[in-house]
Amino acid sequence: MADYIDAGSIVAASSGLALWSSAFGMSDSLVGLLGALGTNAASYAVGALIGGRLGDLFGRKRIYQWDLLVYVLGGLLVLLALNSGMLFVGLIIMGLAVGADVPTSWALVGEIAPNRVRGRMIGLTSLFWNLGPVVSLLLAFALADTGVLGIRIVFGHLVAVALVTWLLRRKMAESEVWNHARDTGQLGRQQLRALFTPRLVRPLLFVFGVHTLGSIAAGTFGFFLPYILKTVGGQGQGASVGFNALNFALGGLGVAFLFMPLVDRLNRRVLYGIAGFFSIVAALMLIIFPITSTAAVIIFIVLNAVAGSCGQEQFYRVWCQELFPTALRTTAQGMIIFAQKMILALWSSVVPIIVAASFSAFAWVLALATFCSVAIGLIFMPAKAVSLTTDPEPTGVSPSLPPTSA
Repeated sequence: MADYIDAGSIVAASSGLALWSSAFGMSDSLVGLLGALGTNAASYAVGALIGGRLGDLFGRKRIYQWDLLVYVLGGLLVLLALNSGMLFVGLIIMGLAVGADVPTSWALVGEIAPNRVRGRMIGLTSLFWNLGPVVSLLLAFALADTGVLGIRIVFGHLVAVALVTWLLRRKMAESEVWNHARDTGQLGRQQLRALFTPRLVRPLLFVFGVHTLGSIAAGTFGFFLPYILKTVGGQGQGASVGFNALNFALGGLGVAFLFMPLVDRLNRRVLYGIAGFFSIVAALMLIIFPITSTAAVIIFIVLNAVAGSCGQEQFYRVWCQELFPTALRTTAQGMIIFAQKMILALWSSVVPIIVAASFSAFAWVLALATFCSVAIGLIFMPAKAVSLTTDPEPTGVSPSLPPTSA
């Protein structure tokens, strides 16, 4: 459910971007700043950095049990926003909350899942990440003719879901894997240094590189696709939102029927490579074919969504659980998310300006970033970890902590 409200709030904001811009008189620069500071980037980054560290020090449950109340506060501000100031504050608060929620929730799923189906169960979080946008976008599509009121209703649904999830989470237990790390004295500030030893710096940089470069395209489409389709592609509000819903729906189906059944059975490098190839092809389509063509938009969305369902984003979630020790698992994820989102924030702040100046140059940046992400993943992909609590043979990057004396 963390993924549902996370992605749901990102695409709900993206659906309202053009409407808010018109209603509140926002310039291209202000729209870019909203994309940089809101739920898609900077505030999410800060929330992940803080929440990730606290999740390792005090437990997964303590963080994800309360952060949704903060999310509800931000959602209410967006729901009732009368000007761009209220809008900014609300989206920033929501970003902080989901940023703290995601690494602790992913860690809990990874720590509970049996080793033989860990990839499948972590894939389930991605399925809900696609489900949240589909519901939000279908609501926005159905309410397209109501203008800003429709977006308020969409955020109202997210607030309601967050409240129900908060109530259900109160009955959940703490991760037994984290409890074991606490009881055996693995937690504490002294362990933070282990994250910067060669043994763990390598996976830290690897996951950061793959995810950051991959999210240049994924994060841009996740937030700006309706805006691009409407301002550059000439699509109406309803069509631009509908195309974005199709993108996430196909992504969710790909996760359910391709990634989840195959990730624990098929050679990971093969699955990742095939998905990466089609991700690059999809990015190149934006350069070769005019975005004003409805047929070209549909083909791009199909390729991009299905390829992305088995690509960098999905493997990133799995690697974050397998490559880092329990005492530093959410800390590492928070650091990666923070750095990745801050870079995405800088990029998002200039996306509307670059798109307006040269859509071709914008598309080339996305294609190059996608290619580099795929290449890094293929070349440096680690072996699958057998367990999250034992130290495997030193044939790859170990998920366990170095000896205490280190």
